[in-house]
Amino acid sequence: MRLGDLGEFALIRRIARESVVAGAHVVKGIGDDCSVTTCRGNLLRLVTTDLLIERVHFLRDGVTPRQLGAKALAVNLSDIAAMGGVAGDAYVCLALPDDLTVEYVEEMYRGMKGTAAAFSVNVLGGDTTGSKADLVISVTVTGEVERAAVLYRSGARPGDRIYLSGPVGDSGAGLDALLTRRGGGEVDELVRRHLEPIPHLVQGRVIAASRLGHAMIDVSDGVAIDLSHICEESGVGAIVHEDTLPISPELAAYSRHFGLDPTSFALGGGEDYVLLLTGEDSLGSVAATAGVRLFEIGRIIEEPRMLLRRADGSASPLEPRGWDHFKKTDPLR
Repeated sequence: MRLGDLGEFALIRRIARESVVAGAHVVKGIGDDCSVTTCRGNLLRLVTTDLLIERVHFLRDGVTPRQLGAKALAVNLSDIAAMGGVAGDAYVCLALPDDLTVEYVEEMYRGMKGTAAAFSVNVLGGDTTGSKADLVISVTVTGEVERAAVLYRSGARPGDRIYLSGPVGDSGAGLDALLTRRGGGEVDELVRRHLEPIPHLVQGRVIAASRLGHAMIDVSDGVAIDLSHICEESGVGAIVHEDTLPISPELAAYSRHFGLDPTSFALGGGEDYVLLLTGEDSLGSVAATAGVRLFEIGRIIEEPRMLLRRADGSASPLEPRGWDHFKKTDPLR
């Protein structure tokens, strides 16, 4: 069987089988944003890792080394945020091609260290090696969260409201602009949001501290496919209301100008690194008192299917479309 026939997420499920052989300290293994193990007292340890590979995740001539370093760390910090955790230490592994300069690597680390400093994260080590072709960056981040506060993908309940912690679709539109070489005005801002994501660690802590959230994930692959992970792990379904999706003015303007569909970007674009969560009716107002705005976009239902409710009241199946590294489907077309 070819990897493209199976798909990324089905492969992960296969790999997860029999992976834990000494599980006394394991709370959650493969299948969530972080692994979760026992730590000390009422705290749990979080660990996440991510790869950025040239020509797969980025084009070297389309991003500055400082932006690339900052993003490599930010996408891992977003996983810690998705569990409601506090980030701790980072470890960086690099595979460096011959044509890369020392100055490029130093500038990349300046970006990484800037993000680390902003979130009180230490960069403690890693590994470096050569690469015959492309630049490869692998970052691992540790964190901690209180046992009573940790949020998994599996906690959604029928009747929960579905929330987002920020606008979605901007990053997907920014990538579209990069690939089509569009520029100017709102286009440059969308590109910046694609290249410079901000992890929602503060928002994740507020949500976790409220004890009103039930399930959470970060939007890395796209709202539709990331929501499908919550639904699958929780054994529930969802209804999303199209007219409540938080669309930024820049995305709306970009879509109008080039005749594109902002809903497709919002549901399938990916790499926004905001938080997608479910929880109590009062969560939005409680979060607002702590300075965190949540956007309600739908409801969790008992029947295990996902629907998109259109502005005219009609409903259609919400397909779990988003980025799959092996199927390589384009969720925006």
